[in-house]
Amino acid sequence: MKNEKFDVIVIGAGVGGPTAGAILAKKEGMKVLVLEKASRVGGRDISFNFKEETAETYQKSIGEAASTWFVKSDPDLPELFSQGRLNGYAFEAGIHTLMVTEKGRTNTCLTYLGKPLTLYPALSAGWWHGGQLYHFEHGSEQGGNFPWMDERDRAECGKINRLMVKMSAEEAHSYDHISMKEWIEARTENANTQEFHYVNATMNCTINDPANISAGDNILMNRFVARAGKRFSLGGCSTPALPGFVQIPLSLCEVIEENGGKVITGAKVKEVLIERGKVKGVLVDIGGTIEKIECQIVINSGLVNEMFRYIPEKYFPYTFVNRVKGFWRAGIGAVYFALDRQIVKEHVTFTPKIAGKEDGFDSDLRMGFWDSSGMDPGRAPAGKQLLDAYVSLTDQEAHNRDLVNLAYDRMMAFMTDNYLGFKESLEWTLYTVSDSLVPVAQAPFQVGDARPRAKCPFVKGLYHASDSSECSMAANDAATHAGIIAASRVSEKDYVGAILPDYAQD
Repeated sequence: MKNEKFDVIVIGAGVGGPTAGAILAKKEGMKVLVLEKASRVGGRDISFNFKEETAETYQKSIGEAASTWFVKSDPDLPELFSQGRLNGYAFEAGIHTLMVTEKGRTNTCLTYLGKPLTLYPALSAGWWHGGQLYHFEHGSEQGGNFPWMDERDRAECGKINRLMVKMSAEEAHSYDHISMKEWIEARTENANTQEFHYVNATMNCTINDPANISAGDNILMNRFVARAGKRFSLGGCSTPALPGFVQIPLSLCEVIEENGGKVITGAKVKEVLIERGKVKGVLVDIGGTIEKIECQIVINSGLVNEMFRYIPEKYFPYTFVNRVKGFWRAGIGAVYFALDRQIVKEHVTFTPKIAGKEDGFDSDLRMGFWDSSGMDPGRAPAGKQLLDAYVSLTDQEAHNRDLVNLAYDRMMAFMTDNYLGFKESLEWTLYTVSDSLVPVAQAPFQVGDARPRAKCPFVKGLYHASDSSECSMAANDAATHAGIIAASRVSEKDYVGAILPDYAQD
């Protein structure tokens, strides 16, 4: 390593940094080094083959890379592993999906790099309203076809939908620092319209309280989906059970290695070396040995609100440091339900409320769940059903044991009370919590120009590429967006325009 020269160092082997690195390696001929502190590639895109895991390696993996921890299971976790109860099942750390399936940023970028994804789309959805389940297929809700709404409701909901879809990106960004609650209530007093958009915004942004959701970022997400020709019953998707969502960072790292680069796991960056306002390289701990690697370009794809652990803050204005450290996160409680037969008929399902402020939560607690084995039968043994269910939690709620347990109880109660045969068919459950599903929550004053720019204005040669830096929306597609933007800034070429369709560029 000491004698090797690299054009770019990427910190983190998740999605954002390796996206930038793969583009620069394949299209610009740059030699890229990726340094990942965890024992495996993937970042928060961790997928599990349970034949190769133990209870200990499972908990270690979700903790070191995904800010996720095990809460409880039934039977106990050691028994789930020792008895092979998880064999034949496949799921991730937390909840994973890709917006607009093959037309999203992630697959579009990987196709551009010669690594297109195999995808299993969601083709149906359920929506609970007033204690009744409504079923949609193949985008049948298009045009405001919501059976629980009367003519006036549908007209109001359609008006809001059209405002979002027809809005320019510039106008959408003008609402970045305005809440979804403020934006909606200034345009309609219709209760069903408000409920629909609040539930939809929670599913988009992983935040329950519409007063804490950025109107601009949520509008961009709805606009993206509609302009791509998708809907909530024809939009999300799963990747193949094996290798799972880790296929995304693995493919990006393959591109880097195929073009002369290197990916090293178990490599913890101790410090980004900066002299006179310029990047000079990194100090990295590889297997207990500290190495100095010289390089004039570093792309940080770690969580931006943790970057000052290894990037000296003295090189940044105090106001910038204070703002970045103050970003709050969006978390989740995720339950995996294994059933001995199919009970849920829809691929994705949304519920308006299973708990609320009266129970101690900051807002209505909304639940979403995926029939992941219905989209991809390889995610469960033949004849079984695997459901991935979640509720959004604030980062503080994620650390409140009472609320974490109450969220689980309410999810279990909802499924038992509303799906005939659910309790009798349930074979096991596994419950995890994360305080960082979205490391910088899509809240007013935490999106758009509030986030660190892809090209750092304070340190020459330092760039940022993660779903919490310069990008829009959330999760994999946001990280991909950030990586493409970073590659554009490093190369001074417009890879955003070259790779992404119009509806995905903003």
